[in-house]
Amino acid sequence: MTKNNPSYLRIHHGPATTRTGQSDQAVKQRGGNPAKTRLAEHANRSEPIERFWQVFGDSTGWRIDRSKRKIDATISLLPSVNSDCLTYPNDRTASIAKPDAKRLAEAAMRMSEELIRLRETLRNQEMELAARAAILPTVAGRGALADRMEGILLDAIAATRCDVAVIYLLDDNTERLTARASCGITLERLEQLARPLQGSRGDLEAMVQGVVTVDDFLAGDIDTWNRPESFVGGICAAILNDSVPIGTLWLFSEEGVTFTAAESAVARLAAKAIATEISTAAASEFASPKAAQLATNSIQDLAEWQHLSLPVGNRIADGWKVDGMLESPNSVATGWHSWDILPDGTIMLAMAEAIESDLRGSIGSVVARSALTAHSNYRHNPKQMLSRIADTLWQTNSGDQLMSMIYFHFDPESGDGSYASAGNLTAMISSRYGYRPLVDGSSEPLGTSIDAHPMCGRFSVLPSETLLCVNRGMLLDGATQSLLGDSLRTSMTMGDTNPLAAIRRNIADRPLKHERAAMTLLRQK
Repeated sequence: MTKNNPSYLRIHHGPATTRTGQSDQAVKQRGGNPAKTRLAEHANRSEPIERFWQVFGDSTGWRIDRSKRKIDATISLLPSVNSDCLTYPNDRTASIAKPDAKRLAEAAMRMSEELIRLRETLRNQEMELAARAAILPTVAGRGALADRMEGILLDAIAATRCDVAVIYLLDDNTERLTARASCGITLERLEQLARPLQGSRGDLEAMVQGVVTVDDFLAGDIDTWNRPESFVGGICAAILNDSVPIGTLWLFSEEGVTFTAAESAVARLAAKAIATEISTAAASEFASPKAAQLATNSIQDLAEWQHLSLPVGNRIADGWKVDGMLESPNSVATGWHSWDILPDGTIMLAMAEAIESDLRGSIGSVVARSALTAHSNYRHNPKQMLSRIADTLWQTNSGDQLMSMIYFHFDPESGDGSYASAGNLTAMISSRYGYRPLVDGSSEPLGTSIDAHPMCGRFSVLPSETLLCVNRGMLLDGATQSLLGDSLRTSMTMGDTNPLAAIRRNIADRPLKHERAAMTLLRQK
């Protein structure tokens, strides 16, 4: 007598399915994406944790529902059911007692949770390395970057009829390629060693051509492509940062596919999207709160150094009083002023301001200030001084450090001297009877060309006269030449020994929109 199993115990063969165990038609009917469904289920089947639980059920005769596989969940063992149980239902018995199986399951769940945490950490760290950022803001931020990368890979896979996507990035020596992110393949791939760029035909051709397609790696029975993964075909697109290759994006297919120009364009767009994500994460001002705080402290240190390095108004020689001012609406200034008695007994006054009003200009002004100090200890004239400072600016940059500067050199006994000027700084000499212009600020800034072309001349400061030098910001904020001249003339008429204070009082009510700088030299009676 033949025993027939009930129909509900029979194993039926349904319609032809894809590699995921579902037909693409069924997936589409549910409104899903067949390519993404294949990826998700393929990844789940390949997970070693899932395979362990399958082996656990087959070996012990007990199973745990997927929803109960958590450390904080109550373990509930159920009899394991597999194809052998369906074929021989009377011969199936548990090989391990239920209490022993429960202890084994608890230990296994702890190990699986630890493995999941380690893999998530690895996934986030690879994204951090890919972004070249010191420290991304939080664990959630690193995970968000990894999720965005995987979203790009999923879309690229779905649009190119591929099954797996892997991002490989070059090391600092551009010699080896390391897998930093993947989709459709186990995370164990990220744990493997980097592969050499030399001999990797697909990567090299993609870096030259932008994108390369391979319908069959084994065409001609010889693998000349040195494929990084064991697949039949694939597309390789170069990941570029400012036209410089930093890695490649590989899209692999498990079956032979004739790729079209549209699919090549999709791979190229995906590589550009990945490069954008990497650049954005690396350049984000919020990439590291610690780094942002360090940058803020550095700017504060620079501003404090600028303030402390400015000389204090004083009597520089018998009958000579010098003073200066500098105020800026920005956190750091781009100008400075200085004066000193040279070894030969003459007096020098200098004032400078960078053309650029940002942090780069501040750094350039520091370079010019250092050059002035370095070249002040040996014999020179004003033109030679500006030429040497211009050489320093040019040698430390490719002509981008443009600087306005004026340099005075005079004898305190006679009041006669010479000057050299470059850029938009202006100067005048005033007395109680009026003022006369000295420098109009229309010459070429330092750093414009290799050879400096300053405007040079001579001057003389008589008793009860004041030499005034101002920057362009004073003029832009309303301190015109007539206002400055009238302020000096009024101050000299009243016998004021601090003419710069009179100028500041006259412009105190004007909004500070530009950096203001001024320097005065008063020759007393």
